Amino acid sequence: MKKRYAGLAVLALSLVAFGVGYAQIGFYGVVDPNTFDVQVQSAVVFVNPYVDTFTTTGWGGTSQDTFQFPDIAAWPDSIQLISLIGPMPNVSMFPSPIANVWYDFTYGGIKKPRALFYSGVANVEEPRPASGTAQRLQVSPSVVTAQMAVRLQPVGIGRPVVEIHDAVGTVVRSLVCATGANGVATATWNRDDTFGRVVPEGVYFCRYASSGVVAVRKVLVTN
Repeated sequence: MKKRYAGLAVLALSLVAFGVGYAQIGFYGVVDPNTFDVQVQSAVVFVNPYVDTFTTTGWGGTSQDTFQFPDIAAWPDSIQLISLIGPMPNVSMFPSPIANVWYDFTYGGIKKPRALFYSGVANVEEPRPASGTAQRLQVSPSVVTAQMAVRLQPVGIGRPVVEIHDAVGTVVRSLVCATGANGVATATWNRDDTFGRVVPEGVYFCRYASSGVVAVRKVLVTN
């Protein structure tokens, strides 16, 4: 099994030259390992007629993890993830994936690992926080089933507002935060949009911007 897996990985890596120069959209994925330790090591993305192969660095584990592909030419026709589920090699193909829809890995027992894929926008995606600003915006929990708490250290004047964006950058809800005597602003989100409707499952971004400061946190909404 290990030799077979190694051969598949070499084959995938040999395809890396294809599709270079056709980048147009940002593309992301989420691994939900369920009860298994999952490590995705490379991915083959098929965008007809091109094939892009990406080696991963630390995707997956024992908790939900969002990973980013290099930009690709268009929404994929299919995606192949070459992984380890626990100690065992796994190759799972996801043909014609629909954005923000969970798909089970090929193997993994009764409660299989699963993945979803989505496209993002550059002005919303989660930045790497600089030292001293990492705690500017905090959200809890990061996997939202019902309600999420927002905690913010605001800058500038006026009441601070945190925008909730969906995976393609659309603002689905604006949260006006209340600032306490300690200078910390808070709000709650009940997984509703501007019209009071429950938002669907998927990846969302909480974004605060004021006086040149931008803080973004990513959350996963699931049932």
